[in-house]
Amino acid sequence: MTHSELLLMHKEASINLLFAKKMQWASVASTLIINAGIIIISDLPSSNLSSNTYPALLIFMTCGAVFLLILYQFWQYNEVSRIREINKNFSSLYSKINTLKSRREGDIHRYTILFFMIMTIVLSAILSSVVISGILNSKQL
Repeated sequence: MTHSELLLMHKEASINLLFAKKMQWASVASTLIINAGIIIISDLPSSNLSSNTYPALLIFMTCGAVFLLILYQFWQYNEVSRIREINKNFSSLYSKINTLKSRREGDIHRYTILFFMIMTIVLSAILSSVVISGILNSKQL
């Protein structure tokens, strides 16, 4: 394999990795926006959905978002593994510079961020559920 082919593969893997990270953050943001939208819909006077529908929507959205985050995390892991294999074929100076941040440290950072992303979504669903319960209770009075 030529050096230019390795560089091309490295660049593609890096682009895929950044895209997966961007999609993770977009998934978190869109889930928070959708949760806010569900709250707004529950407060509309014309909203005639049952009180069981809102928690079901929140649970469905939360599970779907967490599944997507984990899926994107696996995708990132595969791209990082690909980059590491490609890096083995570069010069010793490149390898030395590339190993300044250990693999374990990178994994800890990635999974810590994933944990906080998941917790943000779960806490948003809990908060949305509490707010919707309050709205529905005030409508019944």
